[in-house]
Amino acid sequence: MQQDVRYRLVGFTLIELMMGMLLVAVLITLGAGSLKPLWQKYQLQAQAEDLLSSLFLARGEALKRGVRVTACVSRDGIQCESTGGWEQGWLVFEDTDGNAVRSAFEPLLHSHGSLALGVVAYGNSPVKRYVSYAPIGRSLYISGGFQAGTITVCRTSSTPFQGWELVINAVGKPRLNNASLDACP
Repeated sequence: MQQDVRYRLVGFTLIELMMGMLLVAVLITLGAGSLKPLWQKYQLQAQAEDLLSSLFLARGEALKRGVRVTACVSRDGIQCESTGGWEQGWLVFEDTDGNAVRSAFEPLLHSHGSLALGVVAYGNSPVKRYVSYAPIGRSLYISGGFQAGTITVCRTSSTPFQGWELVINAVGKPRLNNASLDACP
């Protein structure tokens, strides 16, 4: 007794496969344009959180090590800059001489490169170039007075201007606030 076995091939033709791939490509292209603002929003938030993390690191290391620790604006990740904003990058270092400028002998604890193109981060007068933490965890000027201020992180190409404000309070604790801004320089 012999059984008749017939196989039926199931699959796609090359033309059907190509048409399916074309349809998927068109849908991805249409969807990608609408996702760009969302991606930029989260990228901006992530970069503001990077700066916040660096300030928490500086504060925590000052408390742990029992020495002054400073975060400053830095283009090269080695020394502090006297011009430009936080968007060019920053570094965190053990500020043993307490002058908010990194010397060659002062240990580098962390450095962060520049922010994405079109993102700016600028501090108001008290925190324009540096944030320095004393061994007790308070932010202080190099003169010893308390240091409090706001660093604003925003994208120059967005309208309305959305951004993040990194606020350092009177005892040195940083926090991040979502902000609607009048302008982003």
